[in-house]
Amino acid sequence: MAVGPSLAQIRKAAGRHTPELYPELGRAAAVLVPLLPRSEGLHVLFTERSKELRAHAGQVSFPGGSVDRTDKDVVDAALREAREEVGLRAEHVEILGHLDDCPTFVTGFVISPVVGIVDPLAFTAAGRYPWTPSPAEIASLHELPLDGFCDPANLRIEQRVTRGVPHALYWYTVQGTVVWGATAHILHQLIELAAAEVSR
Repeated sequence: MAVGPSLAQIRKAAGRHTPELYPELGRAAAVLVPLLPRSEGLHVLFTERSKELRAHAGQVSFPGGSVDRTDKDVVDAALREAREEVGLRAEHVEILGHLDDCPTFVTGFVISPVVGIVDPLAFTAAGRYPWTPSPAEIASLHELPLDGFCDPANLRIEQRVTRGVPHALYWYTVQGTVVWGATAHILHQLIELAAAEVSR
């Protein structure tokens, strides 16, 4: 099995990265990429959205949503959404940095990804964070090993053209969970940044 980047590598890569911003391409949104340090390696939290939602129903994604007028910035928005969707408290998250904006041309949003590490001191005796997912928004949660997303056997890439612009569409399948679209794109960038940090 492939071995993914360490927390130290991700911390350094995210901290030194200057994100590319595209606010003119759509409505502002933010997501939190929650990293979970475990003895067996880093895991990543994903939400599976309720099939009753109007937007992205049933999709696997990161906690997040629109940036509200009351949010100070994208970090504030990402942490607020994480608290509302899965019960993650802001004081239990260390922000490591930002990734490039990710426009979603179909729904008209520009997602600002915020990378954060969840404090293991907040975990229960069973080694898990005490999530409280919103029954109105979240169907289930998936805590998947980052190593699984670094295995080429689990990645499929399709070349697409949207509004005349060619781009790659990423599909990951890890432990039976399919992660694709903007969420897969964000995760792929994080892995690539950390990999580049290793080669420095």
